[in-house]
This record gives sequence, C-alpha cells and structure tokens, in this order.
Amino acid sequence: MVSMAGKFNGWRVVGGLLLLVTLRPMACAAPDVGNSGLPPEVSALVATLLGNVGPEVVLPALEDYQAAAIPLDQALNDWASAAQTGGDAVAARQSAQDAYRDAAVSWQAVEMLQLGPAGSSLTVTAGQDLRDEVYSWPTINPCRVDQETVEAAWDTADFFTENLVNSYGLDALEHVLFAEDVNACPGQVDINADGTWDALGTDGVALNRAEFAVALSAGVNENVAELVNAWSVSGGDFGADLAKSGEGSSSFASMEDGLNAVYDALFYLELVTKDQKLAKPLGLVDCTAATCPLDVEGLASDASVPMIRANLEGFRTLFTGADVEGMDDLLVALGHGDLAVEIVEAVDAAIVATDAIDGPLSDAVDSVEAMDLHDAVKVVIDLVKGDLATVLTLQIPNEAAGDAD
Repeated sequence: MVSMAGKFNGWRVVGGLLLLVTLRPMACAAPDVGNSGLPPEVSALVATLLGNVGPEVVLPALEDYQAAAIPLDQALNDWASAAQTGGDAVAARQSAQDAYRDAAVSWQAVEMLQLGPAGSSLTVTAGQDLRDEVYSWPTINPCRVDQETVEAAWDTADFFTENLVNSYGLDALEHVLFAEDVNACPGQVDINADGTWDALGTDGVALNRAEFAVALSAGVNENVAELVNAWSVSGGDFGADLAKSGEGSSSFASMEDGLNAVYDALFYLELVTKDQKLAKPLGLVDCTAATCPLDVEGLASDASVPMIRANLEGFRTLFTGADVEGMDDLLVALGHGDLAVEIVEAVDAAIVATDAIDGPLSDAVDSVEAMDLHDAVKVVIDLVKGDLATVLTLQIPNEAAGDAD
C-alpha cells in the first residue's frame, strides 16, 4: 500500500530490519527474497504481502464486478422483455449498453490479476483458464457470435462447454449489444448463404440478440462465481496456498516462486495493455492499416480508454497491496522506498494521461495524447522490468524479455 507521507507508521514488525539492510545504490545486490537464509523479518513481510493478494486485492476486484453485474443483468432482462412484448426495445437496449460499459470497465481491474485460477493453464502456475471463460479478448469471433444468434441454442446444457471462448463471454456480449442490424459474416457463411439471417428479419435478430445477451451474462456470472470460489476460504482458497509459498504450498515451492507469480501478473500491463491495446492501433508494431484499427479493445462500446485506465488502477492495487502490505512496502523494507514512490508516481501519471483522451481510442489513434499515454505506460513497464526486477531479484517472463516499441 502507498499513501506516501504517513504511509509506513505500522512498520514496527520490520523496524529492526532497517538496521540490518542498509540503504545502498541500486547497482548493489539486494537480498534474494527466495533465499532460505533471509532475515526472518523480510520473510515474514513477503509472506504477509502474498497472503494479502487474495483477500485484499483479487476478491475485492471480483466482488466489484459482481456488483456491477447486478444492474447489467436487470437491464438485459428488461431489454429481452421489451423485445418479446413489443415494448420500447430501443431505449431498453441503450440502458443495457450503459450498464455493460460499467461492468466491462469493472472487469478490467481483474484483467490485471491473471495469477492462479484466472491464468492460462499453459503458462501460469495453477492456471485454470477462467479469465478466458469470462473475457477472451482479443480472441473474439463476431461472425461466430452472429451464427449462434441465429442458431439460438444458448439454453442447451452444453452450450458453454461445447463452444469456443470466442463465441461467448463479455466480448461476445459487447457484439450482441452494440452490433448493427447486419451480421459480421462473409457471404459464403451459412447464415448468409442459406438465408437464415435474413429470414429472422430485423425484429427477429433484435429479439434473438436480446435473449442471447441474457444467456451470455448468466454464463459470465457463473464463471466469475467459480473464480471467487477458487480464491475463497470456503472454496479452493488459492489465496492461502499463495501465502504458504515455500512452506507447504501445493503450487509454489519457494517464497520467491510465489512473489514471482505476483510479479508476472504485473506484465499484463506490457503484454496486453501496452502492446495490444495501444501499440497495435497506434501503428507502433507490424500490422496492416486494415487490421490495426480492428484491434482496438472496446471498439463497439467506445470503452477503450476507460478500460486502459482500469488496467492501470488494477496494476496500482496489485503493486501496492491496496490498503495493506504490497511490493512497495517490501521495497521500503529493503531500503528502496524511492523506487516504490517512482513506480506509483509513474502509474498515476499514466492514469492522468488516459484522462487527456477525449472520446474512444479509435478516434484518437493519430493524436499526441494517445502517444503520450503509450509512452507513460512504457515508463511504468521499464521500471518494473529494470529496477524492480533487480532489487527483488525476480525473473522477467520470457514473453516480456524483449520490447518491440
């Protein structure tokens, strides 16, 4: 946690440590947090900050999304009801669009927390791919969503298990809520070639989309609930497993492994926020003029900039541990409080840079403000990949070892 001026009043537990760890230049070696010979005070602090990740960072973010999902579900049901009964479906859909933006932006804080159950089963320790079940961007197939809109099989028991993640989740819900009357499929695809899309008519498409939206949101809610359960004391309690890193954890053989898992999650800000949400649409990486604009997140809902802002806020919360001990506190205990302040200030500067962009990112890709935002995010990443990795002797993820922009 960082509140800088009066921030560290409660540090009696590591007060003695500051006598053991002298202030030193950044170039000097810092203690290895995974070393079993580490002073007990430091080990206790690392265990505490790892124990805080679940109850103080991950679960509150998930609960914030669940709170935002309540008005979204109500608005979607109102939209479906209006479409079914001949009510004002246009106004109901607009209300649902507003509720979607709030919920989708709320989810973006969770995007920063892809460690453990939310993470990829291929690359993340204890990963269960639950993030992709909720929101798989940029893996999204609008044509497939339109095909499912025509097929109308979302009420079958195996719909979410038999289909790929690119046809459901929050990103599919965005398409259903904001798409025009036409579909996103080429002419040779079945719903166009066999005429089933046109056979629905404008009202039929609107009705199917409204009912599909209700089912999509329900599927998202089930997966978010599963993620909450995976972190909860009454469920899988992954938070406790993370807290026990190196001391009986089933997932992390050492304290360093647990800390590195938290550190790895911070790299969403580089690998996705900077490289995919900003660099691609800004033309800073190789992609064609035809495809780059399509890579803007939240393109249909115009929520791209608030989504990036929420990523930055989520980064700040994970780094600082919210209102309790976080990585910033560990830096202070190791004599590098200046680096903790520098990282937080860089994040705050990037958040301010989002506020300078008026309107959706797709309208600002050639603007100075958009480039300033990209550069501000890069400042944060450079600190995380450089000084933070050096001080805490952490391993940079392989996929983040280079930097093309």
